[in-house]
Amino acid sequence: MNPFQYERASDVSGALTARARAGAQYLGGGTNLVDLMRETIEHPDVLVNVTGLSLDIEETKGGGLRIGAGVKNTAVAADRRVRERFPLLAQSILAGASAQIRNMATVGGNLMQRTRCLYFYDDAAHCNKRSPEGVATRAKVSIAITPCLAPLGPAWPLTRRTCASLLRPWMQL
Repeated sequence: MNPFQYERASDVSGALTARARAGAQYLGGGTNLVDLMRETIEHPDVLVNVTGLSLDIEETKGGGLRIGAGVKNTAVAADRRVRERFPLLAQSILAGASAQIRNMATVGGNLMQRTRCLYFYDDAAHCNKRSPEGVATRAKVSIAITPCLAPLGPAWPLTRRTCASLLRPWMQL
């Protein structure tokens, strides 16, 4: 991991000012960013801790809810209003991660999370999400590792065979 400065934002204005500096990134629960730093994918110079900001789930006009970016996923899934009015959201949170992750992960972190694709984390893979400027025109992909989970749109069934046939013209095996 690279050295970095750490700051705790006391209000939204302070968070925006700190994030405007070159090399600064927000830190919520850290369940994604810290992993990316450990894997040397992300290299922030400054981490701006925003976990103390926007911790509320508030009612809005029309029966909606405004969920703050700093709210932990566990709190969202446990909120009575979410369970009653938005049960799929609560179920998705519960099914999407372990209790340990839910207790640390924040709504804002979920929105800012980078991809979880195996190729993204593989230094040997040429992943355009990891470093768009360094992508070769021919990708080196091993379909045998895992089924492709690339987002091709709702009309495409994402299976190993579909992805292999779509990628074959660009692959070097």
